[in-house]
Amino acid sequence: MSAAEADAPPSHPRPADRLVIPLRTGPTPGSRTFELTPGLARFDGILYGGTGAAASVLAMEAATQRDALWVVTQFVAPAHVGETIDVGVDELALGGRIAQLQVRAHVGDRMVFTALGATARPRPEGLTGQYLPMPAVSPPDDCGPVPFGPSSMRDAEMGSSRRLEYRAARFVGEAPPGALALWARVRGIDELTRAGVAYLADMVPPAVARAAGRVGGGFSLDNALRFADVPPAEWVLLDLRGELATNGYGHGRLTAWTPDGILVATGSQTASMVHLFAPDDPLWRQEI
Repeated sequence: MSAAEADAPPSHPRPADRLVIPLRTGPTPGSRTFELTPGLARFDGILYGGTGAAASVLAMEAATQRDALWVVTQFVAPAHVGETIDVGVDELALGGRIAQLQVRAHVGDRMVFTALGATARPRPEGLTGQYLPMPAVSPPDDCGPVPFGPSSMRDAEMGSSRRLEYRAARFVGEAPPGALALWARVRGIDELTRAGVAYLADMVPPAVARAAGRVGGGFSLDNALRFADVPPAEWVLLDLRGELATNGYGHGRLTAWTPDGILVATGSQTASMVHLFAPDDPLWRQEI
């Protein structure tokens, strides 16, 4: 960190970020820690992939006091509700504008996830532009709810589904092949941040299932995100594309948009596709 940055008041984590994941100062210099609560876990009490991706973003930004530019999070082992996750950041290269970083998250001696990424300071007069059009979809108020899993799991209202709200958007015209469009927000938070996008964007596996003519999802093996500036917004549109699957492992990509058409992130994901149901399976009450 430069001398000027060291003297500047901290800007990360932002107040909205503290609402997503309440990181605390960790046991070693520069590290952060948080307790895995039910609101940060899946229905089965295991770390939700979006939580790991968001924690990686938050830790990198807090360590460098710069905005996240990209992050690739790899999930190594499960963490369970009630466990404390220690998140450390190693500076691989620290320049005047760009910091290249590695994140390591542990529960005790057990590695839970790791990440590579970069944070950066803005470059005055640098290239700025948006080169993709936002898909035409129905607005959030005209969209119905999205199920999180089999009916018995949803009825229990467990895990991160208490905090996350997804609504199924309808494409205007014919939907692109393998596409799933979702409006998403974190309940109680009306300011979108990079970490908030990471928290919400762990939804490529359902798009892979949709492309295969099924409903369901899987366990994330990785989550890659690349960020632009994120203006204040409550909702984000996730344009998700299931691209291919092989031997039970699915791959897909996403773009994330504010309601007024600003592209804030692109990404991709690989998952082990272990929860798949036929659309008319009584265990899954199809709502989209």
